[in-house]
Amino acid sequence: MDTLDLAATLRTYREEKGLNMRDMAERLYMSKSAYDRLEKGSTKPSYEGIQRIFKLLHIQADTIREIDSKGRLPGTITYLKRHLLYGSISTDIALNCIKDLAEALKCRPLFEWVRLETNGYWTGKHPIPDYRMFKPSYDIEYEQDGMKYFMSLPTGFLDSPEESCCIHWELPINESDENWVSSRGKIIFLKENVKGILALKLKEVYGPDLHLIRAAGWVSAQYLQKVLLAVQEIMLRFLLYLETEFGPDADIDELSAHKYQIGIHFRNVLDTVGFAGHLDLPVKPEKQEEIEIIQGDEDRFMDWLTQHDISLYEMDEFYTLREAFEKKPAPKGIVPPEMYAWAKKVNSSNWQFRADEEKLIQGLERFYGVAG
Repeated sequence: MDTLDLAATLRTYREEKGLNMRDMAERLYMSKSAYDRLEKGSTKPSYEGIQRIFKLLHIQADTIREIDSKGRLPGTITYLKRHLLYGSISTDIALNCIKDLAEALKCRPLFEWVRLETNGYWTGKHPIPDYRMFKPSYDIEYEQDGMKYFMSLPTGFLDSPEESCCIHWELPINESDENWVSSRGKIIFLKENVKGILALKLKEVYGPDLHLIRAAGWVSAQYLQKVLLAVQEIMLRFLLYLETEFGPDADIDELSAHKYQIGIHFRNVLDTVGFAGHLDLPVKPEKQEEIEIIQGDEDRFMDWLTQHDISLYEMDEFYTLREAFEKKPAPKGIVPPEMYAWAKKVNSSNWQFRADEEKLIQGLERFYGVAG
């Protein structure tokens, strides 16, 4: 299989479609600065980012695993039950074993569920399971009294039971998910139908003259843990039913004779898990050492901003200013006035910098090498 040059492929696609950097960033639900680094090949996309890129470029990821006969995992009920209980098998491997079992049983509901979990819910032909729905937070850019502002809105700002206000996790279960859930990243989504609801709510809270320019919904990557736990619970409940109803040593022929009964029970298992509210876990941010800013190191400074929960649009505005200074460089040893103005806007909306307004100014001065 040939190695894919992702940076070159993205650049070719963008040029053929006549798109600019911001267009591509919006299609991939990332900041313009993040996309620029991606196209330059100076950074690697996250797992979620890879999935979105493949979807945009219509690239079919090769998900076929080559497992030799000695390494093949036994798909027995007892084996799977034990390893799911002890957490000694990854979710994607367990799903592959359940898939083998579903094929052997000729149990269509079970096979269809496994297929969707391993391939993703891209087509829209199948409803998204409740446990794959999340209430997002939002990064917004808005205009009021002739000024533009950025703001991060908390989870539950749109306190609505409507499904349209939820984020639907459509991506397939993948072997890297266990690592991804422990990251500090954001899973970013943009739903146009939510923008109107947000605008109405914001006007209600902040005044009728507020104009919402754009918005992106996001959840912490750690929320994916709930999806994995729900999928594991569904498999375990189903296996326990088979063992209780037919005994631990039931053979495939005996189980196949009851495939319709088994299929009905499997649907009941899905309904029982539902929203999996019992699996909601508090997301505790990891305590990390603050990144040290190094003069002129833009990537490091961007990581420092991300560490302080700066919004996508504030990041984009910083990057736009930096691009302007590349064409018309500012004098060395000073922070450009435009950057001070940008910092003032950020301080008004970012809760971390608002608590210590000098922190962002000092960070900028270290980045530009201004002597303290």
